[in-house]
Amino acid sequence: MDLNTEDLHKEIARLKEEIEQLKKPAQANSYKLLLEYSPDIIVQVNRDYKVVIAHLPAYSVEQLDAFRGQDVFALTPPSVHHKIREALRKVFETGEVVVYESDGEIRGLHRHYINHVSAIKNEQGEITSAYFVCREATLQKLAAMQSIDSEQKLSALFEGSSQIISLFDRDSRFVWYNKAAYDKSIFLFGKFLCVGERFDSYLKEQYREGFNANFERVLKGEIVSYTREYTYQDKPFFLEIMLQPVYQKDELVGVSLIGNNHTERKEYEDQLEKANKELIQQNDQLNQYSYIISHNLRAPIVTLLGLITIFNQEKNNPAETEAIISHITKSANHLDTVIKDLNNVLTVTDRRSVMAEVYLDVEFDIVRFLLKNEIETAHAVIKSDFSQLPAIHSIKSYIHNILYNLLSNAIKYRKQNKAPVISVKSYKDASGMVCIEFTDDGIGVDLDKFRDKLFGFYKRFHSHVEGKGLGLHLIKKQIDALEGRIEVESIVGQGTTFKVLLPE
Repeated sequence: MDLNTEDLHKEIARLKEEIEQLKKPAQANSYKLLLEYSPDIIVQVNRDYKVVIAHLPAYSVEQLDAFRGQDVFALTPPSVHHKIREALRKVFETGEVVVYESDGEIRGLHRHYINHVSAIKNEQGEITSAYFVCREATLQKLAAMQSIDSEQKLSALFEGSSQIISLFDRDSRFVWYNKAAYDKSIFLFGKFLCVGERFDSYLKEQYREGFNANFERVLKGEIVSYTREYTYQDKPFFLEIMLQPVYQKDELVGVSLIGNNHTERKEYEDQLEKANKELIQQNDQLNQYSYIISHNLRAPIVTLLGLITIFNQEKNNPAETEAIISHITKSANHLDTVIKDLNNVLTVTDRRSVMAEVYLDVEFDIVRFLLKNEIETAHAVIKSDFSQLPAIHSIKSYIHNILYNLLSNAIKYRKQNKAPVISVKSYKDASGMVCIEFTDDGIGVDLDKFRDKLFGFYKRFHSHVEGKGLGLHLIKKQIDALEGRIEVESIVGQGTTFKVLLPE
């Protein structure tokens, strides 16, 4: 530790000269005056280790005179005797200057000193005595100890941290890194970190340009944060990285990198996103369920009510009542089936478990039966051909709803005073997807104007037709749930074709 060693040597040389002058009585008073104002402890001892002259700050002349002739060990703490003895031995034997540190209890306080022991020679060059110059360095020692303690605490903090911490110079070369950064580097980069190497040499090619751009931003004083995905112990490892400038006396000298393990939070966010999607899906299912109950079940209920009315009118006609009862039974059975299917779809989260073979001709016959009054009122001509693809593996209630709404819309949006011709067929398209195609010769839709709104919620494009505009929105939701898509082609005044495309 360098505590003004050069200044002490200079002062020692000066004091040495002054001590020589003590032999001259005329200069004695000047020497005493000099010692009185010195902040250091100064002691001269002869070869017998007896005190010749002593100066201790805050001691009176009378007290100091009492020290003369006493053994130097009687005046010093036992804890420093060994160092004093070794220093005096070396000085008297070799004439060298000895410098050492010591601690001791002085006037009730623990103090720290830097001690210089030098030889005094006579005119023949013989060493006759030695003198100590002891400068107190308690404050400096405490400051140094506090600095070391702070450094040790910081080192323990950084080295014990689970964060990845690194320091770079302005060329992005490693200056320092903690244990976490070193240990994880072999898993993240395939090799261990090394001081002096550029960080971008550890990165994959696709990440280097982005890192260097961020590094340049930090050199301009910015703080940059981003997340990078790595593989750690064969699992995804998400590292949230913060780059920030490092200053020394207002000069930007480097960049620090702090990396936090973001994996658990990312997994939590993914789980939250998944739960949110499930909630949205369940909400859609509830909306669909609610709409189907109020919309699709209305047809069989209306049919049942109509049949009951006819039955009451024809109850005295056995031939007619038998046919009516048959239709009532058919409608009731269908209503029961739809309700059961809907309950299954609503209560089962895995749609695949409620998927089954749906025979399109059977399901379409049920739809035609439910829309019998509308078909007869419109004098509609319905052509169906399911020969190329008789059945599909899907959710029965969804397919029923798609068929029902597309046929109902084709009848609703017919031309006035003209019987509609509607064609339905099924087949596999060129991509291998299942296709259910509806074609009509109705009034059509202006797709240039309404294509983006066609499947919107409560969207209607012809005011002369009754309805709430929910049908197309609902079937679009159900087709999406089946991981399919719906395409539409339409010419105003000529007709419309809907293609429902579903995975096989």
